[in-house]
Amino acid sequence: MGGALGFASGVVGLLPWLVTGGRLPLQNLWQTDTPPDEMPFALLPVSQYSATTLLVLLLVGGVLAGVATRLLHRTGQVEAWSVSIGLLLLQLAALLQAFVVIADGLGIGRPGVDSRASLYFAGMLGGAIVSVLLAQGLFWLVSRRAVGPASLGLVLAAVPVTSWIVGAVTALVDPYSVALALGSIFRWLPAVIVGAVLGWCGVVPLRRLGVWVVGLIALWVTPAVFTAVSNALGMRVLDGDLREMAQIAVKIFPAALDIGVGPVILAALLGAAIVVVRWAIARGGRRRETLAEPEA
Repeated sequence: MGGALGFASGVVGLLPWLVTGGRLPLQNLWQTDTPPDEMPFALLPVSQYSATTLLVLLLVGGVLAGVATRLLHRTGQVEAWSVSIGLLLLQLAALLQAFVVIADGLGIGRPGVDSRASLYFAGMLGGAIVSVLLAQGLFWLVSRRAVGPASLGLVLAAVPVTSWIVGAVTALVDPYSVALALGSIFRWLPAVIVGAVLGWCGVVPLRRLGVWVVGLIALWVTPAVFTAVSNALGMRVLDGDLREMAQIAVKIFPAALDIGVGPVILAALLGAAIVVVRWAIARGGRRRETLAEPEA
């Protein structure tokens, strides 16, 4: 059952991509002129323009598997290691299929292949492997029974999960008709998720304050990283100039950080409010129990 659960979680993580038809994005270094609707099928959107999307699809599979495992722990029917293996096999299979297609289209391994194609292939493959490993890391955090580690995994996953939701909505409806709403969702929903998780985590024992610090920093920095990397990798005019890409990312990153201040404040206030409400409810319960005790 565990292996099937991990496999299914990995498939669900890929759904926003698969429901679009799974046509490989156009490749700048493809050896033959191929229109978009004739590009081959791939289980992952391997492209420098879709690098963050690829990361999100894999990470959400890990988060879903972790949440399901944590919920089913009490039944004793699911072992975390078997879920992890099922998830890993699914994601490695998707990675293998997609990169075999990419290698064929780029002519990797053939005489006279463009050196830029080899660099592009190696870079995308390395990024995809790291994404699979990060998905495993999130799975093991979220699936833990202890509240602290599970909370840490969930706050780290807030931005990728929101990006996944936006991608799913975009795949199902006309993105232009809901562009404003999608922008608001991407900005504010991670804050709501992080705030709710921090409220659930609480502040006792005090070491859980570390989750608050990491969660709020991640909420502030991760969207800025996504924005900077997406813009740098997506600028075709740079034509693979890694130094120029890095400079563009460094220029965009500070401006993107400024935009993230509001959501961080919202998450902190929401988390604190939930903690206060939980404390008040618990205190009221203890008071009622005290009043109900019979006098000696």
